[in-house]
Amino acid sequence: MNRVREPLSPLRGARGTIFLVTLLALAACSQKPAAPRADEDGGTSGVPAATAASVKTPWVKAKNAEDVAMLEAPATVLATPESNAGVSPPFRARIVRVRVKPGEQVHRGDVVADVVMPEVVQAAGTYASAATRVGAYERRAAQLESLKQEGMVRLSELLDVQTKLAEARADQQSALAMLRVAGLAADDAQRLLASKGGEVALRSPIDGVVTQVKAAIGENRDAAGEPLVRVAGESEPRVEARCARVMPRRAEYELWLATGERHPLRLVGRAPQVDPRDGTTLVWLAPVAGTRLVQGQTGKVKIRLEEEEGAVAVPARAVGLGPKGPFVVANRAGTPQRLDVEVVAASGAEALVRGNALVIGAEVAADAAQTDEGAQAEAARPPPADQDAKREGDGT
Repeated sequence: MNRVREPLSPLRGARGTIFLVTLLALAACSQKPAAPRADEDGGTSGVPAATAASVKTPWVKAKNAEDVAMLEAPATVLATPESNAGVSPPFRARIVRVRVKPGEQVHRGDVVADVVMPEVVQAAGTYASAATRVGAYERRAAQLESLKQEGMVRLSELLDVQTKLAEARADQQSALAMLRVAGLAADDAQRLLASKGGEVALRSPIDGVVTQVKAAIGENRDAAGEPLVRVAGESEPRVEARCARVMPRRAEYELWLATGERHPLRLVGRAPQVDPRDGTTLVWLAPVAGTRLVQGQTGKVKIRLEEEEGAVAVPARAVGLGPKGPFVVANRAGTPQRLDVEVVAASGAEALVRGNALVIGAEVAADAAQTDEGAQAEAARPPPADQDAKREGDGT
C-alpha cells in the first residue's frame, strides 16, 4: 500500500539550511591559512634573500651631522675686566664727599668721590719744595760755570752745587712718583697745595652704572679695603664652557640660555690641560659683535660638527661593539656589511660616528644587534677584565 508523502513544512526546511551552513563554517575554520608570499611579507623584490634572512631590523639612512646638535656643555657668561670696576683710594684717605648714588649712569673720568690723602698732600709739598731747590741750584750752577771760565771759582765748589742739584731732582722725582700713583700730574701739586683741604677726586675708570656705594662722610679708609664705589659696564662678553670630550677641529657653536635665547659663538681658546676632578676641559667662546649678554647667565653650548669632519648621525642602537671596537652594519649593494667606526658623541637616541666608507645617506641597520653580522661580532667580543678575574677566582 502506497503511503502518500507529506510535503515538508517550512520550519523543517529552514532547520536543514542552518545545519548545512554550520557544517561549512566549521570546515572553513579547520583549514590552515596559506603561507604568505615573499612579496606580501614586506620583502623587497630588488633585495637578495640573504639580506632578508640576516637583517631583522629596518634600514635607516645616515643623516648629516650638521643637523644634529649632539655635543653640548654647561656654560656661564663671564664678567670681563672691562665690564667691572671698583673705585678705591690708592692711599689711606678720609672721605669728604660722595657724588654718585646706586643706579646712576657714569662715564669714564667722572668724579664719584672726593677724599683727602695725607700722604699725597705731603708728596705734593715735597715736590713743590724740591722744584724750588732745583731752580735755585740750576741758577747757582750756571753762575759758577761762567766764573769757572775766568778762573775765579774752585772746582770743588762747582761739584758741591751739582751734587745738591742732583739730590733736589731726586727728591722731586720721588714725590712725582707718589703723585702719579694717586692719578695726579706735576701741575696738580701746586693746585693741591693751594686748595682748601687738599682734596683729591676719585674718578670712574669705565662707562657704566653705579651698582654699589659703601662710603660715609668723614670715614677713614685704607687702600686695601673694600671699594667705595662699584661700577658695572658693558663690554665684549666671554662664555666659559666645560666640555667632557675633545673639541672637534671644525664645528659650529651656539649658546642656549634658560630664557630661550640662542646666540652663535666662535671659539676663542681652550685650556691645555684637563681638570683632574671631573675630566673636563675649559673652553672660552665669544659671541658676534653687538650681542648683549648679562654676566652670570647660565645655559649650555650646543656644538654641531661641520661636514668636513666626516661624521654622520645614526640611531644609537645602530652602533654595536665588537672585538675591534664600535661598528655599524651597512647595506652595501644589498649585502649587509660590518663597518668599523669611531664614535664622536652619543646620546640616548642618536650617535655621531665617523667611518671611512660611511657617508651621508648610507643605509645602516637600525639595531646592529638584530643582524647576524652584529650578533656574531658582539659574541666574539672578549669579556671584561673583571669577569676574567671572577672566573679565575671561581676556578672555572
